Amino acid sequence: MFLYRGRCEVKRFEKFLPLVIMSFMTGVYLCEVLILRVAKFQKTEIVLLLVVNLIIAITLIVRSKAASAKNIDNIRALNELAENSLNATLDTMPLGVLRYSDKDYSPEWFNPYVDIIFANDEEKLSADKIKEIVQDIDDQGMQYLPVDQKKYAVKVDHQKKLLYFIDATSEVVAKTITRESRPVIGIISVDNYDDATDLISDSSRTLINSFIATKIDAISSKYNVYTSRYNASRYYVYTNYLTLKKIMDDKFEFVTSFREEAMEQKFSLTLSIGMSYGLENFSKIGRTALDNLELALVRGGDQVVIKENINTAKPIYFGGNSASHIQKSRTRARAIATALRTIVRESDNVFVMGHKYPDMDALGAAVVTKIFANMNDKEAFVVYDEKQLLPDVARAINKLNESKDGFAHIIRMDTARELKKANSLLIMVDHSKTSQTMDYEFYKSFAKVVVIDHHRRDDDFPKNALLTYIESGASSASELVTEVLQYQNEQHQKMSKVEASIALAGISVDTKNFSKGTTTRTFEAASFLRSQGADNELIKNLLATEFDKYKKVNEIVLNAEFHDHVAIGIGLYRKMYDNVTTAKAADTLLDMVGVVASFTIVNHENGYVAISARSSGDYNVQRVMEKLGGGGHFNNAAAQVYDKTPAEVKEDLLTIINK
Repeated sequence: MFLYRGRCEVKRFEKFLPLVIMSFMTGVYLCEVLILRVAKFQKTEIVLLLVVNLIIAITLIVRSKAASAKNIDNIRALNELAENSLNATLDTMPLGVLRYSDKDYSPEWFNPYVDIIFANDEEKLSADKIKEIVQDIDDQGMQYLPVDQKKYAVKVDHQKKLLYFIDATSEVVAKTITRESRPVIGIISVDNYDDATDLISDSSRTLINSFIATKIDAISSKYNVYTSRYNASRYYVYTNYLTLKKIMDDKFEFVTSFREEAMEQKFSLTLSIGMSYGLENFSKIGRTALDNLELALVRGGDQVVIKENINTAKPIYFGGNSASHIQKSRTRARAIATALRTIVRESDNVFVMGHKYPDMDALGAAVVTKIFANMNDKEAFVVYDEKQLLPDVARAINKLNESKDGFAHIIRMDTARELKKANSLLIMVDHSKTSQTMDYEFYKSFAKVVVIDHHRRDDDFPKNALLTYIESGASSASELVTEVLQYQNEQHQKMSKVEASIALAGISVDTKNFSKGTTTRTFEAASFLRSQGADNELIKNLLATEFDKYKKVNEIVLNAEFHDHVAIGIGLYRKMYDNVTTAKAADTLLDMVGVVASFTIVNHENGYVAISARSSGDYNVQRVMEKLGGGGHFNNAAAQVYDKTPAEVKEDLLTIINK
């Protein structure tokens, strides 16, 4: 650039040089004539002087032109040298430069280094590939392009339509080594260990401990990880991300093999694992691993939860292929009762809220939780939204308000907002997903939250929960809170006939009249509610099905399809259904011979596509529903899908099932 500018200046000077010289010599000559006139010289001397001046002027012009020409030659030589040097540099430096067409992205020119880069992969120089690279860079700022055994950092100059390829192989290798060497901390918990070793002989307990130790040692040897025993049922694992990636590629197959081999030995044992990884901050990695283990346990156990130790990371799940096993020990329920009592007493008042369009279990759990708070001398309210009432729940609320013993504290959402105080407590029952809570804005207004649920937990969980009581092996939320209520010290009757009946109806609904998901603790809770006055005739009236809804259930059942032991019921085109109808249709399909899982897909009356899922045995419908944005527990789950038709949702469902 500088050479070009110098050349232009010389040309401009050369153009005006003769005029400058002639003007100068004319001035000199006039001065000389004036002097000669004053000295009275003759005309001959003046003419002679003129000739001499002309000769001098001509000589100067000729010499100046010769000098200018030489200067231009020098500049031209320097310019050519610079251009040749630049071309040589572009040709030899490890920087690929490619200019592409503004119209179709085809390559117009590239330096020899680009030719070297793509010598064995010319397809990457096609117009389509260049277009793809440019568009990807627009989204990411820079892109790493693998070619043969190397990786190149690619940058784009949109203005000049240039792509730059820089060899970044060593940089990528360094980043890969750093990423793969990130420390990993894991915690292995043996599920149901206390139950398996309770009331057995020392020799049998030794046999179980030997089995566990042998399996853990096998894991350690296979993947070359370090394991450290914390107690009889818990081990710590230390490794790096490279090894963790290998285990993830194997989909944690040792979790499945552990369960299967334990079953062969007649041991009801499974593994729950929480793992975390990251850079530095080992304390945070360890805490995240503990949180992940807790998440694996409340989701039902027999699974792995992995999450990086950063706030934005999402958990990764493996396993969860067996039904949850509820603990026989009441220790945790007693501890929950004590902790909940403390939190309630430290609050100004208590609000209990179920999920969107609450079912009878959500209402039953809310009623029992309200009673628990009242027994601890706190004003408590069951909150409902009159726009989200199902027929059976609406009947139950009316019975509560009509009962002679009264139920003054079941209130609408607008009233709840007025009564809320700065130190109020919110107890979420029968759900743990913030997206499924009855009113999200109302939930967000609370600084203190307690969660009581029997569904498997996922990552959409309240971050400000003071207390979490999630037993995915329990039959219902009503069972959980009834069990907690029994640990109150008062011996007098705690519940009215209507209240006890609604709680028992909640258990009955979720267990399908005590035919599914029941344990001894389920019947113990039901027995307690019967002792409190629960009435079967009242429950029957609350849960009665209307004739129109019965017809709608049959519509879905008769429109069902069967895919290899899976039944899929579809609602009629342009017809709307509610949650109860959808769920009952799924239950009906599951009762058919040879069906291990049932799904019902309908247009919900609230404007979305609703899916209800049921299963028996080891078919996990919760994992299926989670992939569609829903959740639930192992044999009973649901989902809501927006902006799709039932037919489209059915295709998505089949894709998930077939995988």
